Amino acid sequence: MLGVDLGTSHTVAMLRWPDGRVRPLLFDGRPLLPSAVFRDADGRLHVGQDAVRLGYAEPARLEPHPKRHVDAATILLGDAEVPVPELLAALLEAVAREAVAAAGLLPPAVVTHPAAWGTARREVLTRALALAGWPPETQLVPEPVAAARYFAEVLRRPVPVGATLAVFDFGGGTLDVAVVRNEGTAPDGRGRFAVIASGGLDDLGGLDIDAALVDHLGMELAASEPTAWAALREPVTLAQWRARRHFWDDVRGAKEMLSRTAQAPVAVPGLEHAVHLTRDELELVTAPLVRRGVAEAGVVIKAAGLTPADLAGLFLVGGSSRVPLVARLLHSELGVAPTVLEQPELPVAEGAILAATPPPAPVSPASPAAIPASPSASVVGTPASPSASVAETSSAPPPSPAAPTVEPTGEPSYAEPVDPWATGEAVALAAAHGETFTLPTSGASVSPTPIQPTGDPWLASAQPPPEPALPAYRRKGLWIVSAATVVVLGVAATVVALFWPGYSALDYQPLGEPRRIAPVAPLTSSFSAAALRDGRAYFAGADDQGQLGVVAAAADSGETLWRSTEAGVADRWEFFFTLPHAVVAISATDSDTRDRRMVLLDPGHGNKMWERRIASDDSMLFTGDTAVLVDRAESRVVGLEVRRRGWVAWDQKNPKSQYGQSTTKVVTATTSGDLAGAATTGGVPFAEPMDDDERLVQIGADRSARVLDAGTGDEVTAPRPSVADPDDEVIAHHGRLIVAESGNTRRILVYDLDKLGEPEVPYTAPDNRQIERLTACGDDRVCFVQTTGYDAKTAHVVAVDVAKGGAQWSRPLPQAEKLVPVGDAVLVTQNSSPAQVSLLDAGGTVAWTRAGAAGRLDGGNVLHFSKALSTSPDDPGLSGEHVGDAAVPLGSLAGVRSATCAWDQKHLACVAEKDFVLHTFAS
Repeated sequence: MLGVDLGTSHTVAMLRWPDGRVRPLLFDGRPLLPSAVFRDADGRLHVGQDAVRLGYAEPARLEPHPKRHVDAATILLGDAEVPVPELLAALLEAVAREAVAAAGLLPPAVVTHPAAWGTARREVLTRALALAGWPPETQLVPEPVAAARYFAEVLRRPVPVGATLAVFDFGGGTLDVAVVRNEGTAPDGRGRFAVIASGGLDDLGGLDIDAALVDHLGMELAASEPTAWAALREPVTLAQWRARRHFWDDVRGAKEMLSRTAQAPVAVPGLEHAVHLTRDELELVTAPLVRRGVAEAGVVIKAAGLTPADLAGLFLVGGSSRVPLVARLLHSELGVAPTVLEQPELPVAEGAILAATPPPAPVSPASPAAIPASPSASVVGTPASPSASVAETSSAPPPSPAAPTVEPTGEPSYAEPVDPWATGEAVALAAAHGETFTLPTSGASVSPTPIQPTGDPWLASAQPPPEPALPAYRRKGLWIVSAATVVVLGVAATVVALFWPGYSALDYQPLGEPRRIAPVAPLTSSFSAAALRDGRAYFAGADDQGQLGVVAAAADSGETLWRSTEAGVADRWEFFFTLPHAVVAISATDSDTRDRRMVLLDPGHGNKMWERRIASDDSMLFTGDTAVLVDRAESRVVGLEVRRRGWVAWDQKNPKSQYGQSTTKVVTATTSGDLAGAATTGGVPFAEPMDDDERLVQIGADRSARVLDAGTGDEVTAPRPSVADPDDEVIAHHGRLIVAESGNTRRILVYDLDKLGEPEVPYTAPDNRQIERLTACGDDRVCFVQTTGYDAKTAHVVAVDVAKGGAQWSRPLPQAEKLVPVGDAVLVTQNSSPAQVSLLDAGGTVAWTRAGAAGRLDGGNVLHFSKALSTSPDDPGLSGEHVGDAAVPLGSLAGVRSATCAWDQKHLACVAEKDFVLHTFAS
């Protein structure tokens, strides 16, 4: 799903993957696209930073803020009148191209607009969407409604039914203020937000603050350096115009820096020394402007028939909101403490995704659609009616039938691009990346249903990307999260591996004829999966009526041990995995009841042990012989006994914040034994032990951490305050709680699980670095991906010694996405096109980079697929490799859905086109 905030000064686009990850699209490595458009002499429109650069030479051809002219028919750029919809379409084309580059197609999208825009202005936007080739189903959402969604659903701030939220959107070009009310439950079960009052100032924004600061510095320069200031104030030559632009850029950068520091330098063209701007000066100069905005907020709140005390919250968005004076004056003048984020430019675009009800499913291309060369070159579809923009949005039409998969052509050594969901690693991604989802560390193998494509999505080329595929997950942590409708089976939000030396090479042997196992009913495209545990293979497949058939077979001989239909029927099944004492199947969320069915079968005979309905936003983890339910509706954590028909063994209430919030994260503790065996390409083990450390760590909404015994629910370590937010990346491994701090200072914090005392700080990231994919990669080592800002091209894989402190190594690896430890080495999947995987050795050196996908066999061996994993029958080459030795070719698989495959140290179990297959690749 794609959310787009088409701003006056900048445009932001956020992309939500099917596994729930939300990331900004990057334009020239940055999450902000300048909303500038430049028309060259040939009539071509350039946007973003390119337009700004070209405008240095020919300012008359540049329009820096086309959205401000929404009421005009055309704008004069150079010697030609350009229709305003074409200017906006040029920006939307740039967003679409980046979305296609990131996801392989243009996902279903939501675009925001100011609350004050009526039908005529929305018609301009829908016309621009059509000119840019976006589908007519593209939804429109008022900006404050999107912000309210983010406030309520991402920040988890309470906005009860009937309560109101004020949104103060202070952008680069304008100030927009709105009051939004929760109107009650919508058909999808969530709150429905509507704008009840709006206003703003078109002549107040970040640019006006910049101008005031330039004038302030100009007074100083006029006295000390009159010649230099005259050239900046009234440029004549092209060089002087460029110098003026650079000076303004430096002033803007200093303004942003002063939100973090007390003083910032400003370089002055033509001078050897810089002038300095202090935060006191910033606030002195900008106070009159900010007070105008505060006064406007008061007017809008009064127009809604409210006082500031009546508000459930005051949410600051827009880049200029980060100026500290803004929040301080709003608080002092209105008496309401505002909420402002570190990156206030992003919430509206992400909130737009949440405002799409229901979110359309990810799509696979049915046929290619070319990207227009210019806004006026072609128009795809019919403009969406502006009336489609209401308090929320209209829902998307149902998806059309899936199109056949086309094998991409090209160099045989490369694999086709693949979405993380398509590789069957959606759960693993969530677990491995330390996001808000986690999954079971039992050796569970899970597979979601292939996602059906809609209509004619916009593609980058005539070669469709692989269709979304089924994942295999497992673990001491299974989280089910509604926002992504995903189950993550993993080690408490992370993939962990060990530093075990001495893993010898497996005795690899070529693939022979597969042992074939018949399904209970003919296989369809709706759902199928495989799992391996304790010498048995388990296969699942759903028929057209949703009846799930499960088959167990001996892994060595292929002999069928039992066949079962006791899992029953569901509209759609999503996950299938094993525990030591159960085979688990989980359905997708029922659209009527908004819950899932979780069914446990006896692995010995296939009889149903028990089942439980789980709310769509609840989470499940498995450790020891306990299924741990994170019950969000009741704000509690519940222990269910796996072998006693789900009997409730214990119940613990969630810690609450001072505002009464009960958001929580629960992770399971892991050891090296959890990661000694085979794991998926996302690092999720297929069959790790579950009784080596039966502790849970719960992070509360009050930022506390406590340790619970999963078997009894007892609090074995007293709560410690101020440890982490529920959204922070945390793992519990080898007796430690490891936190990736997400504040202004990015640090790794390490706590002793036995006492939760004062933390050690083994690593502090440089300024402007992001820490993601926190992964235990040894008993005393963690690995993670570190980027500059959100630019994946700057990614480094970093290894930190959590016992002795300090980074052991840091290796540049652009687009690094998933980390899978293999002994002392680390497999790194890169989000590139074509997909590729690299192996970093114990010292962080790149041992090799190959196309395709790779998973761990044990602490010293790797299984490599020559192509990206797919849910359609395919013939990937297979090789086994002992780390440090040459790869051993094993042969090619024939007609298997490689994304369904599960493996151990000698067997490979996969779903084929019409049946199930078992291979042996090592003795």
